Amino acid sequence: MFLPLLHIGNYNGPFLLAWNFDPLVTIGLIVSAVGYYWALRRVREAGRYEHPTWQVLCFYGGLLTIVLALLGPFDMYNDDVFTFHMIQHMILIQATAPLLLFGRPVQLALRAISPKDSGPVLRTILRPRGVRAVLTFLTNPIVAFFLFNGAIVLWHFPQFYDVALVNETVHVIEHMTFLGVALLYWWPMIDPIPRHHKMKRTWAVISVFFSMMISSNGLGAILTLADSVIYAPYLSNPNPFGWDAHSDQQMGGLLMWVAGGMIWLFVALGIIIRILQLENRKVEKQQEAWDALADSGEWDESPRPITTDPV
Repeated sequence: MFLPLLHIGNYNGPFLLAWNFDPLVTIGLIVSAVGYYWALRRVREAGRYEHPTWQVLCFYGGLLTIVLALLGPFDMYNDDVFTFHMIQHMILIQATAPLLLFGRPVQLALRAISPKDSGPVLRTILRPRGVRAVLTFLTNPIVAFFLFNGAIVLWHFPQFYDVALVNETVHVIEHMTFLGVALLYWWPMIDPIPRHHKMKRTWAVISVFFSMMISSNGLGAILTLADSVIYAPYLSNPNPFGWDAHSDQQMGGLLMWVAGGMIWLFVALGIIIRILQLENRKVEKQQEAWDALADSGEWDESPRPITTDPV
């Protein structure tokens, strides 16, 4: 059973029933889900491209994480429970954004438009120099890295965080900022358009490592080791689970520090494993080519170094 209410003020009801129908989020989810399905069906009916099932599952999985973060108990309790607020942010940053991008929504939308129309549509959108300049700037991996980590750090300053707790409009802006900069951050690694902004995997590992140090380990350590409560509203808002504000802050900080850091670590390890797989595949193909030359009798016995392309 869902509670037909907006997220206004504090909520003290049953945890599992703490769901809301925030109109901005709900409408956005419906439009995104229907739009993606329409594009997918159009592409498949035209037979121009077979969108992989795993990408479809990733996109709709990303939408489900938004439901969990912004329409469920974590959102309803976040004015009173700091730990739940941090879980919200981690979901949006480390789950929602990459899952949506793995769904390749931009590529799917472009393929849903007929080939004769997609070119004019893109030219119309990108014709103004200002639009092209802004998109090129924002999708630059270095710019995205600083926007991402800078926004996370900035919003955790008490001057901004406290306002977000007591002002619903600012709170919405905070969450939109987190999701927006997270999409920009993951974009060059997962689904870069334009392609010249695709991040090399070695640089992606470095970016993930420093993001872990800044947005998870750094902030998490500060929150966990602080001697007092940093965010004043949690001192006056009653905690529905009976946690004191300082313990709640420590739990939220540890969650960012340990769990958040582990997620970044697994991402980095995944990229490293992918690098090694690609390198091994290149070496195997090169060895197969040399073996074929030897079998054909054209092998000249001169040593050939194994070379690989930069990753």
